[in-house]
Amino acid sequence: MNIKFILDENMPFALVEFLRNKGYEAEHLKKLGKGGIKNGEVYKVAEEKDAWILTRDSDFKSYHKFVTHPIKGIIVLTLSDTRTQNLLNVVGQFLETQNDKLSSKRLIFIEEGEIKIYDDSEVK
Repeated sequence: MNIKFILDENMPFALVEFLRNKGYEAEHLKKLGKGGIKNGEVYKVAEEKDAWILTRDSDFKSYHKFVTHPIKGIIVLTLSDTRTQNLLNVVGQFLETQNDKLSSKRLIFIEEGEIKIYDDSEVK
């Protein structure tokens, strides 16, 4: 399974290399020259790249927008400790324990001590 990630501009650049070292494809919006684009454009980039969106922007928690865009999925990190090393640890642990959740379209919230996972068939 070839999983690709588009990292929103609020994610550290170090996460790109971290994901690549784990065997994933990863690109950062700023490195693509897309820094400062609106969220609707982020969805379009993810559609074009057939990729998951990885972000800390709570605007991506919208279930309606999630189901109306043909993207792979969205992972939203809502953590109080936003230091790069913590983000790498949290994403790494998620990928080690929940990698199977990336096999189909899902909206995933990684929050303090809990992970919430929704798929596109759930009614909200």
